Amino acid sequence: KQSDQLTAALAGYLARAMAIFRVDEVIVYNDKNQQSTQGANYLSRMLQYLETPQYLRRALIPMHPSLRLAGLLPPLDAPHHPRQHEWIPWREGATVGRPNGSGSGSSIVNVGLAQNVKVNHELSVGTRVTVHMGADENRSVSEEEVYDLVSPSQPREQGGLYWGYTVREANGLSAVFSECTYEDGYDFSIGTSERGEAPASGADLKLPPFNHLLIVFGGLHGVEESVSLDPELEVEDAGCLFDLFLNTCPGQGSRTIRCEEAVLISLAFLQPTIR
Repeated sequence: KQSDQLTAALAGYLARAMAIFRVDEVIVYNDKNQQSTQGANYLSRMLQYLETPQYLRRALIPMHPSLRLAGLLPPLDAPHHPRQHEWIPWREGATVGRPNGSGSGSSIVNVGLAQNVKVNHELSVGTRVTVHMGADENRSVSEEEVYDLVSPSQPREQGGLYWGYTVREANGLSAVFSECTYEDGYDFSIGTSERGEAPASGADLKLPPFNHLLIVFGGLHGVEESVSLDPELEVEDAGCLFDLFLNTCPGQGSRTIRCEEAVLISLAFLQPTIR
């Protein structure tokens, strides 16, 4: 069993990788046993904490013993984690109340500035929202101005900004696919394994157009073990689950590649094709 410090560092390492490579969704799946489930719960909570802007964590993330060391981890420093003095067109916020009680049709939101803002929806306290602040860097927050709530995808779609990841837990590898939150599922899936196909470089891969690409990593014993431990998956060959089954680090010098290492190696390897 790893020390608490090493376990926390692993979560920080993964969170940084997700931000660096602009990952939109992180799915933490367990192998349907108690130890694996506890580990998945811990990692999910840490990843969610690190993705949340610092000024919103107290309002949105309940106190938990597993977050004891989270404050020591490096920040994501992503666009949706702005400094207080920065003006950007969008900000993440959390509702803190209503201006005139219920029925006002608006809410007061903390967006990490010296002053809270008013938005055009009546929401429960503690709701996370994305607020469109406007493009004028010289404007100041007005108590009377009402700001618009927008989809959290708008900063990416209209501004080209990376806007963090969502975290989903899955009970087994099968639930990664069956509980997909996208209406049409994942367009294309890639499994990673030392027993997969080994192209010379990621640039040699030709992927079809996709909206939602899924990349799956296994634990210490690989994706193959996760397949064998999931009774919902009635396949003998793990590669059959994916559109591509890749070895992104052929000729490795170590007998094993840890999950956090595989994530960085694989995302870097696939960048020329994905982008």
